[in-house]
Amino acid sequence: MILPRSSYPLQGVYYFLTNWSLVRRIICVLFLTLVVALLAFGLSFAFLLRLQAIGLSDVGVPAWLSWILSVILCIIESAVFTLVFYLIATPIWQDALFDQVLRLKGLSRVLDERERNVSDLTLCCRGFSAGLTLVVFQIYTLIIVETFMIILTLPLHLIPVLGTFLYCYVNGWVLAWGHQLHYHLEIKQWTLSQSRKFAWQQRDDFLMFGTVAVALEMIPIANFLFVWTNVVGAALWTADVIIDEQKRSGTSDADSRRGLNSSSGVGSGYVAYTASPIASPKSSGVVSYQAITSNQ
Repeated sequence: MILPRSSYPLQGVYYFLTNWSLVRRIICVLFLTLVVALLAFGLSFAFLLRLQAIGLSDVGVPAWLSWILSVILCIIESAVFTLVFYLIATPIWQDALFDQVLRLKGLSRVLDERERNVSDLTLCCRGFSAGLTLVVFQIYTLIIVETFMIILTLPLHLIPVLGTFLYCYVNGWVLAWGHQLHYHLEIKQWTLSQSRKFAWQQRDDFLMFGTVAVALEMIPIANFLFVWTNVVGAALWTADVIIDEQKRSGTSDADSRRGLNSSSGVGSGYVAYTASPIASPKSSGVVSYQAITSNQ
């Protein structure tokens, strides 16, 4: 059964905390990030500290001040390197977390089918391309939207709760779509255009999920945890959709492996992604994959 979309971020928190295999993944992420940070600090102070101090002295900076500035520069350089590493590696770790949730929900064969049909190199390139495109899209979209909302809602900042809600609402769709890109592009093998069109046509569902997810990520300190639990929530949403489609179409997971199509007509052996558990897209207004591709 597919629950209200706004409940999935909260479900993600509970599901994450009650499954040690998911918690263990994040512990590994923290440990690896810590190792990279220590290496960055060690190498920076070992190789750059003296060189930077000498360089600053050569341009006229007093010796005592050049060493102080060199230490500060080493700290900044190490922190920037660690941050860049974390930002690059996070999408990969999030995809792995997403896949792990699908496996825990009994949908590992969907992932196995993807791995048999597509080479590792293709998956890597496709994931990198999707991630890069999403980053560029987010940067330009959020700059435009946030600038517009700052001007439009400036008087509303006198009412913090309403202003915060508007911020979450505006950014919710982008966040929700970003968490579904892995499933759309790498598992269902949609194009980015098809994924974007589907997400926009189902924007009410994506906004419901995204608004709550953004609100959780705005909570200080705890937002680090919620960044990961939102991925779990998105995977739970996807898993419920897949399971519901299988039940309604009478397609088992074994049938999916043999390449049978679901009732919405999505090929490649994967069940369709519809926004709500309704048998007929025509009667309900739910947009199917066929409707997306036929409109292009």
